[in-house]
Amino acid sequence: MQGFQVVNLLIPQDPEYLDLQTPAGGWTLVQHVNFAAAKAAILGASSRRSQSPPVAETYYLENPAGMDQGAAACDRAHKELTPILLAATYATGLSVTIQRSTMSSDVQIAEPGDHWPRVRGLFAPSYIVTTPHEFQRLVAAVIASWSTAGKTEKALLLIHHWLDALSCWSMEDLYLSATTLLQIIVATEADRQGKDELPFLPGLNAAATRMGIAPLGPDVKNMRNELVHDGRLIGTRFSGPGIDECAELVAEVLNWFDSYMHVALQLGPVKQTRFKGRDFRGLNAYSIYPDNGEEDETGNGPQH
Repeated sequence: MQGFQVVNLLIPQDPEYLDLQTPAGGWTLVQHVNFAAAKAAILGASSRRSQSPPVAETYYLENPAGMDQGAAACDRAHKELTPILLAATYATGLSVTIQRSTMSSDVQIAEPGDHWPRVRGLFAPSYIVTTPHEFQRLVAAVIASWSTAGKTEKALLLIHHWLDALSCWSMEDLYLSATTLLQIIVATEADRQGKDELPFLPGLNAAATRMGIAPLGPDVKNMRNELVHDGRLIGTRFSGPGIDECAELVAEVLNWFDSYMHVALQLGPVKQTRFKGRDFRGLNAYSIYPDNGEEDETGNGPQH
């Protein structure tokens, strides 16, 4: 048997046990003995908005393959850990990872794998699933597509960078990361069409058409270009007029990314819209000034 202690996994309805069907014999999630305290610590950070959200072990993850079944069986199971952890991360919006093995495990890890999310706290979950069963199906679908569509769609890069986007401290940081995800998708679309490159918005529209999802509007490009070229969210390309409009656009981009990923990785229908604009209105937006003015030379506010 091999077993690991999973960090920061919170599943809707808090199942005590959950089976994950995989080609390497399947895995079982079992609530950690300190689950209640760990969950309280993780969720408590969202109300305190602490500078360093806590991390905590919430589940044990176990597979029956042990050394008595041979090294090959152990390796097959171990290779499933990366898609399992990234699928759980994508399903929950938390940095789900492993730091250590359980004491009874035949396989002991010396350090976390390079392909796993790093240990870090986020302020709250952002679920794309609503039930344990939906979580099971999403994890199974990610594993099934990992070596095929997962590879061609660059799922390893996309999910890691998506998590980095959610770990942002400012709206500018979040939007640059979110539109980088879109640029990766445009590059994938160019590859599909046998082209060296595609323009940003036409490439996104082509990807949307191929996936059968709604296209994104021009303001997605406009706010991106405003930020890249003039260093601000609101200006001549994207007129805002305020942070509410910026936040709505961020939510639109991230929800479109969910729609794309569900088709690309064959995850089935999106079970719920993950983000709303109000989720991002509390972010620092350092490039937005009152009345869209500019700071004076002392940094004391807008010039008039």
